[in-house]
This record gives sequence, C-alpha cells and structure tokens, in this order.
Amino acid sequence: MARKSAVSGGRALRAALRKLPIDIKDGVTQAIAQAGAAIFTDALAAAPGPEHPYATGELKRKLRLMISRNGLQARVGSWGKRRARHIHLVEFGAAPHDIRMPDGGVIHHPGAPAQPFLFPAYRRHRAHSVKLIRAAVNEALSRAAARQGGKP
Repeated sequence: MARKSAVSGGRALRAALRKLPIDIKDGVTQAIAQAGAAIFTDALAAAPGPEHPYATGELKRKLRLMISRNGLQARVGSWGKRRARHIHLVEFGAAPHDIRMPDGGVIHHPGAPAQPFLFPAYRRHRAHSVKLIRAAVNEALSRAAARQGGKP
C-alpha cells in the first residue's frame, strides 16, 4: 500500500550527500525535516477526527513523521506494529463488502467514501518542498566544492 515519491537520481544524490561532512549537509537535513514537518502538520489537520460517528481518534494519534538517522529522508504515515490499520481505507475508501465473524455470522458493510488527507497534503507541499531541498542541496554542493579548492 505504501507509495513513495521518487526523484530521479535520488539514490545517487543521497549517496553523494552521505559522503559530505556533517556541517555541509546540515542545511539539507534541515530542509528535509522542514518539508516533512509541513506535510505532517497539514495531513494531521486534515485527517478525519471525532466529527465522524465511528471515529475513535486512532488515526490522528497514530499518524507520525519519521526522519531517517542520516536526515536525508522524511516519511509521513502510519506503519509498524502500532500502525493505524485502517489508514488506507480512510484515504482511498472501501467498497461494500461482507465481514465474516468468528461465530459464522456475516456483517454486510455498506462501504465508505474516500476521505483523502495524506496525499492532498503531500501534493500541496510538494513544489515548495522540492524548491527548498533543491536550494539546500545546491548550497551544500557549493560549500563542498569551495572546500575542495573551487573544483565542482
């Protein structure tokens, strides 16, 4: 179910950035954290909450932002053992279906309309995040080149 946004050359760029000294790539890690935080904040605000009759608040409680150890990746969503198992059903909706119960009975679920909150937040912040990260990468590479005696 997980969808990732991809940037062409992203893997090679992360490998190159890992080799840079910490003080040079610091701006890049800050830009990535800032972009991730903006998407997380927007998604959290837009996530369905207690106004829905069946909502328990679990989705908002379990939505989280994770920055990788090296600071070069940000992830927003719900994952792991303590994830909100229904996040995809809220984001994309559910078709009518039958739920088989342990006692042999069947519950007819009427389905649920999509209530997208995560991907719209990503789309709203994507252009600004790309500009922010691109500027930070260019700055980091310029500083690294200056340390190497001006060689690009």
